[in-house]
Amino acid sequence: MNALHIRHLYHRYGLTEVLADVGFDLYAGETLALVGPSGCGKSTLLHVVAGLLRPSEAVISSTFRGIGCVFQEPCLMPWKTALDNIALGLKALGVPKAARRRQAAALGLRMGLGEEDLAKYPHELSGGMQSRVSLARALVLSPDLLLLDEPFSALDVGLKAELYGLLREQVARRGTAVLMITHDLMEAVRLADRIIMMVPAPGRLVREFVLELAREERTDAWVYRTTAELMQAEEVRIGFGLAQGELPPPLHEHARHGGCVV
Repeated sequence: MNALHIRHLYHRYGLTEVLADVGFDLYAGETLALVGPSGCGKSTLLHVVAGLLRPSEAVISSTFRGIGCVFQEPCLMPWKTALDNIALGLKALGVPKAARRRQAAALGLRMGLGEEDLAKYPHELSGGMQSRVSLARALVLSPDLLLLDEPFSALDVGLKAELYGLLREQVARRGTAVLMITHDLMEAVRLADRIIMMVPAPGRLVREFVLELAREERTDAWVYRTTAELMQAEEVRIGFGLAQGELPPPLHEHARHGGCVV
């Protein structure tokens, strides 16, 4: 089974330590959410996993062969149509033009884009349409590992729900592993199999929660109730600044899955 293993990851910007002794595992078919307040180093950690940033020190082992990334901003090429933006990674892999446009169009349509949308340039698309293009651009590569850096944070509730469904469908179909970072605990409860709480100064992982109910069985009522339960956890309240107290050592130093099963 494909897996990502990280141990003793540290990163510093100059003299400032932004990540300290981070360690976790992620397996094929799993969705793992790293949750924490702004500024706790979530994006830095994701950039390390994506290979965009070399950590100050770490032990990293991964057997995932392909990585797809979706960032908070769609980051589309303004001179390319939506279709060509989706096909960008396929072009980089040397897929012939006709084949890559066919694959990109098929996925774009499944993502709720119309044929007229695929012919438009980014400035002609709404924010929601741009988000669909960005997600399709990552998924068209059939990645073993999908990295999500708060790509839904600027969207309205209805559009979020629609994209959540599209993401779940694609991940279930392909058996993709997902590492998502978010400051939205409810979003993590909707989408993840496991949630790890991350706290700042320096960024470190302090508590893991395992969500046993299958994602397709999670009703709105269950999501609201579970989010409320997790918000009572000491590490969550302290991490988000809702309470004062001393946090435990980094997660890997004590028993995994020992925090909470919901």
